[in-house]
Amino acid sequence: MSSRKQILHVIAIGFLAANRVAAEDTPALGQTIPIEELAGLSTTVYPDGEGLPPGSGTVQAGKVVYEDQCSVCHGANGEGNMNMYIPILAGTGKPDHGFHWSTGHSWPYATSLFEYIRTAMPPFNPKELSTEEVYAVTAYILHMNGFLPEDGEVGKSTLPDIRMPSQDYTSSKWEKEESQY
Repeated sequence: MSSRKQILHVIAIGFLAANRVAAEDTPALGQTIPIEELAGLSTTVYPDGEGLPPGSGTVQAGKVVYEDQCSVCHGANGEGNMNMYIPILAGTGKPDHGFHWSTGHSWPYATSLFEYIRTAMPPFNPKELSTEEVYAVTAYILHMNGFLPEDGEVGKSTLPDIRMPSQDYTSSKWEKEESQY
């Protein structure tokens, strides 16, 4: 065997050995996930409330969560920081430009607001908040936008009933698909 073939042969054996070692360290792929574990991974919430977990939260409890977890980025009153692209969470009236619309005027469903908070906030530790804290901070943000009274509460059965103003001027894929049937 020529020296070049010997070198290639040694390299090939090295790759095979490395793959064998790597295969032993590889997790068992292709196994069925237990239904209990899968339920914890599936977090889709629909506008009608399907997919919302059991629970509820009050505006007052939400204020505490907001001050502790949200105000550092979004400001004490939900004013955001547009210089750093941190969204405005609260504000009344629809501004002329969509970039400055508050959450209350740009999100068509309160259930979507809940789901976004649950999966993406706080950004430095997403999914840190309990279900009750997510309901509470959602209630507080809805209150800051004038959609809930100070003694308001939201939960699995009441959150889908909150009508957001942007439903009047946004297009809904959900409603379009449902009207086709």
